[in-house]
Amino acid sequence: MTISDCLMVLFGLMLLQLLGTHIQIKNYRKTVRKLHKLGNLGVGSSKQRLGAGSVVIISCKSDGTITGGEEMRGFTIFSGFKEIPNIVGRTIYDLKAEYSSLPEKERKTFKAHLQAIEALEIRLHNTAAQASENTSTSD
Repeated sequence: MTISDCLMVLFGLMLLQLLGTHIQIKNYRKTVRKLHKLGNLGVGSSKQRLGAGSVVIISCKSDGTITGGEEMRGFTIFSGFKEIPNIVGRTIYDLKAEYSSLPEKERKTFKAHLQAIEALEIRLHNTAAQASENTSTSD
């Protein structure tokens, strides 16, 4: 195999990587739009050195009640977002307490979930602070 053949193969692989990235970004944006219609969004991600990474998107109402959640877990572009079972209707506070009480090894599995929940807690706290600030300035 010549150097030009190696470069052609390398270029082909780079094009495939670019196509895969484009597909994943499209899928991510579609999922974000869908869940944003249901409420506030929290996003979390985790990468493992030798395991599958994951991206979690959770939506909730302003009182913390979860309205939807999806997770993408895997190695390749073929792993799309899938609904997270049994979280709709629960609160982010209950779910955080449940995940936090897990043993350390199991908690690592839910690292992206915890990040998404913590992002929602921060968003809800900031929204509540802005609302109270606006009511105090309008008096």
